[in-house]
Amino acid sequence: MPNLRKNLSKEVSSLIIEMIRNNKYEPGSKLPNEMELSKMFNVSRTTIREAIKSLASNNIVKIIRGKGTFVAEKPGLVNDPLGVSFIRDNNIIVSLFETRLLIEPKVAYLAAQRATAEEITKLESILTSMEVVIANKENHRDIDIEFHTNIAKATQNPIIERIIPIVIESIMEGYYETVNVPGSAHKALQYHYKIFRAIKAKDPYGAEKAMKDHLNETLKDIGILEKQKGGFKL
Repeated sequence: MPNLRKNLSKEVSSLIIEMIRNNKYEPGSKLPNEMELSKMFNVSRTTIREAIKSLASNNIVKIIRGKGTFVAEKPGLVNDPLGVSFIRDNNIIVSLFETRLLIEPKVAYLAAQRATAEEITKLESILTSMEVVIANKENHRDIDIEFHTNIAKATQNPIIERIIPIVIESIMEGYYETVNVPGSAHKALQYHYKIFRAIKAKDPYGAEKAMKDHLNETLKDIGILEKQKGGFKL
C-alpha cells in the first residue's frame, strides 16, 4: 500500500505540473483545496497531501498557512540551486565575480538588442530610485539586484533569467565588502547608467563593455583585482 500510494502521489504531482505548464494554473494562482483535488483525481486526501508536499519541496507550489496552496511565481526555480551558500571557500566571491564576468556582459549585449520600451522604462525607473537610495546613504543592495535581474529579463531568454539569480549572490557579498569604500556606491550608479544608456541606444557592444567595466571596477573596490594575475580581464 505505501508503494502504491507513493506512485499515486507522483502521478498526481505530474498531472498538476502538466496543468501548470498548460496554463490552467498560472504563477501566483491558487490551486483547488485538498478535498477538491481529491475528487478531481479520484485519490485520497493523503495522496494529495503527499503530492503537494513534493511539489512544494521543488518550489512548484507554495503553501501559505491559512490561505491555501498557490503556484510559485517561478515554478521549479529553487533557491540556491547550486548550493552556493554551502560552499566553504574563502575565495567564493572571486568565483562568483569570475562567473559574472563570463556571463553578464553578454547578457547586457542581448538586452541591448531585445529590450522592449516597457523594459527600458522599468530600468530607468530603477535607476531613479537607486539615486535616491544612494543619496540618502541607505542600503542599495536590493535595488542593485533588481537592476541586474531586470537586464536579464530584457534578454527575453527564460534560461538566462533563471541563471542570473544564482550568481547575483556576489552583489550581496560585494555590497558588504565595498560599503565602506569611499565613492563606491556613486561609481556603481555611474556604471549602471552607462549600461542603461547603451541598452536604451540599442548598442550591444557598448552595453557589453559597460557591464564588463562595472564588474571589474567593483572588483577593484573589493581589493581583489590587483591580486589576480590578469585572470579577470575577460
